[in-house]
Amino acid sequence: MRCFQACHAFCPWPTSLASSRSSPKVTFQDQADVRAEPEKEPDEEEEAPVSVKDRLLQRLTRMNTQDLLQKIRRNISSFSVIDSEDLSWDWEDISTEPDIAFAVMELKEFVAEWQEAATDKFWQRKSHKVVLAVVCCARDDGSLVAMRGMNTEVSLPSGSLCAERAGIARAATEFFHANTIKVIAVIDPSGDIAPLWPCEVCQSWLSKLRDQSPRITVVAFPAKENDFERVVVRRNGKDVRPPTSVSARSSLKQVVEIAR
Repeated sequence: MRCFQACHAFCPWPTSLASSRSSPKVTFQDQADVRAEPEKEPDEEEEAPVSVKDRLLQRLTRMNTQDLLQKIRRNISSFSVIDSEDLSWDWEDISTEPDIAFAVMELKEFVAEWQEAATDKFWQRKSHKVVLAVVCCARDDGSLVAMRGMNTEVSLPSGSLCAERAGIARAATEFFHANTIKVIAVIDPSGDIAPLWPCEVCQSWLSKLRDQSPRITVVAFPAKENDFERVVVRRNGKDVRPPTSVSARSSLKQVVEIAR
């Protein structure tokens, strides 16, 4: 006994080992659970109260982000599929819709007169870019009349007026009702922008006018030389396919190329 006590005095039994024998076993699963859920130290930044100013800035940031996304969606929706597919109308297509044919001929005459006239550059003194348009309205007897419009830029931005809105304003001045507007044709006579579509402000006007005249058609010209032989057409902001089959036209073009 004395020998055992002496050995115990020099080599004491580890208290940790003794306690482990008395405590229940810890399985590998328990260890895994303990490792998977470590204690989370308090985060001073998370616990700090958010000031009214910070909440306001966060809300404004979210609003700006949503506004930016809406603008991106609008820009994407305004892209035309003409870049990937030929949706231009030739005269065979144009002749199927007399309103469009009338607008094209009236704008062609307008451009010819503008080229011959001694125009005043003051009206485009900001951008030096001329845009011409005709707004075609229907009389009570069904005949059509064209209201000409040219962009003016006396003072930007509040004093500018696009060609399309100038034509619409003239139609209103001539006592035409909004529901008589059938076609709006617009062109850059220099050919720099082809096709040239209405700007965002003009599109806003058109969206209101469609409540009165749902089938308002916008006509633009894809050829930079402005030959008036082909047009592209939109209704409600969407490209309108030509009456003739685009696939049939493409197939015919391939046959002609093979024959050559």
